[in-house]
Amino acid sequence: MRTSSTAAVTLAATVLLGVGVAACGTNNNKTASPATSPATSTPTTATSAPASPMSSSPSGMASSPVASAPACGTGSLSAQGSTFQANMETQWSKDFGTQCSGAQVDYQATGSGAGITAIGNGTADFAGSDVTMTAAQQTAANTACGSTAITVPVTAGGVAIVYNLKGVTNLQLSAATIAGIFSGKIVKWSDPAIAADNAGVTLPSTPISVFYRNDASGTTQVFTGFLKAVAGSSWTLGSSKTISFFSAAQGAKGSAGVAAGVSQTSGGITYDEESYAKGQQLPVASVKGSGSSFSLPTTATVSQSIADGFAVTGTGNDLAGALDFAKMTGYPISTVSYAIACTAYKNAAKGSLVKSYLYYAVTKGQDAADGLGFASLPSSLITKDEASISAIS
Repeated sequence: MRTSSTAAVTLAATVLLGVGVAACGTNNNKTASPATSPATSTPTTATSAPASPMSSSPSGMASSPVASAPACGTGSLSAQGSTFQANMETQWSKDFGTQCSGAQVDYQATGSGAGITAIGNGTADFAGSDVTMTAAQQTAANTACGSTAITVPVTAGGVAIVYNLKGVTNLQLSAATIAGIFSGKIVKWSDPAIAADNAGVTLPSTPISVFYRNDASGTTQVFTGFLKAVAGSSWTLGSSKTISFFSAAQGAKGSAGVAAGVSQTSGGITYDEESYAKGQQLPVASVKGSGSSFSLPTTATVSQSIADGFAVTGTGNDLAGALDFAKMTGYPISTVSYAIACTAYKNAAKGSLVKSYLYYAVTKGQDAADGLGFASLPSSLITKDEASISAIS
């Protein structure tokens, strides 16, 4: 979240409706909008209310009937993982509770690594992750579920380069320059490499203070994956959820932690989800990847890059995918963020609630993306999501 670097984020929404219960998930013609401490699952008894043939969109307009939209249920879900998607989960939890009387979602922002661990040991009903599971993690999740665990993209966003530099609000950084900064080779803001990216801009000689995620982070893997793919020989540290940055770099836990560190440090810089930069009122840099132009992480540029550079590699209802940063023609450090869920839950009522919540997230929930610094998923991917989530029981 935006206010604490250490506390787990607990999101809960239980809102009773005065009249009836609307269908949890509808999609306006399936088009994208323009744009941890482990939690223990507690079995609940849920009863599904009949799905309403129409449900209101956030703007109050009735959406078209969607026969496959799951009905609302009651009960609670315990989930954890990706801090990248936490601000979306906050909004989804609130809005889903408004639509579905008695439904409650508790999502703790513990990091992608912790989320994958939690789904693998049965302490989460679903997990949030910015990366896909390894073969060993998939096996653990399958065993805990008693069924195949599937990976489903639920939102998209840009990993922003967030900075704090007095007097500089329109910074441009190429992949090679970013690699130099996060390798500890570029140590002052007036360095010739940064100056070359910012012709005509007066840059101070302020020392650069690098902040990085010191927890197992999917955001770190996406960021370093971009550098490995695009920065060439300028980046030699590889790509992983955990990276050994240079000794003077400062580690912090979670997206909120690195954003807070930069906010409090003149000359600070980090990689983070854009909504956390907004929360700290920090600027983000325009980034140049393999293309010829610099780009900011906007809804349009992120959606464009996901359409260009994301491909599903999973089979059947599993929509795990791969990112090709060299193909991204919009914002070049764009990614999807996933939910990992069981296909058949041991508690059928729990499965029904996971199904309706995730269906809501990838349909009506996409309307919240732009205002929170995220991007809507491409409509073609939403269609695949709907089919995949509909198979959950």
